[in-house]
Amino acid sequence: MERVYNGRTGKMVRSLKFMGLTFYQHPVHMAEDKVKFRNTGPVHPLTQQLVADRKRFGGIKFGETERDCLIAHGASANLHERLFTLSDSSQVHVCRKYKNVASVIQRSMGNGRKVRGPYCRLCETEGDIVKVAVPYGAKLLCQELFSMGICLKFETELC
Repeated sequence: MERVYNGRTGKMVRSLKFMGLTFYQHPVHMAEDKVKFRNTGPVHPLTQQLVADRKRFGGIKFGETERDCLIAHGASANLHERLFTLSDSSQVHVCRKYKNVASVIQRSMGNGRKVRGPYCRLCETEGDIVKVAVPYGAKLLCQELFSMGICLKFETELC
């Protein structure tokens, strides 16, 4: 029990006050330590997807439930940006005539000069080839199927 003085007036308070030690516990897990976000950062070399570990400055995986929520709210542009443009966007050259993936190879022309660019091996021209944006995972799957001898056809016309 101690006598205390009023801080504003400087007069002694008549009643005795109990003063003792007090402490509080600081939580070990703070919310700001748990936040995990990034604009750009490292990606996996094989799939071009972002890495998943916080220690490697990875990002959060965008799951199927989050995708369904964005679809329900009508945010298709945001969904396209998150899951395609900022994730693993890549391009594939497709021949419109035969609907197959065109090779980007260096080939020699008849006059001895070499040309590098998209080239359809079936029709042997480069005139009717379009560039199509696809996720890198789809491009990787196509390459693996091609290595097994499975040919895929791509529809490039808009419905």
